[in-house]
Amino acid sequence: MIRNYKNYFSFFGILCATVNKQLHSNESKILALLKVDIPKIIKLLLSKQLKPIKLYSTNNN
Repeated sequence: MIRNYKNYFSFFGILCATVNKQLHSNESKILALLKVDIPKIIKLLLSKQLKPIKLYSTNNN
């Protein structure tokens, strides 16, 4: 006997698929930006790094 089932998409299923697609889209945008900008950010932070003027030692008076 052959049964004919009607496949309906539930509201929850459609919502999950849409949210999943949006999350992947946003994640790929963020990763692409970070891939380009991370070296620039690291270079900027290293150039602005605070360095001590004089190193004090316990042996020097």
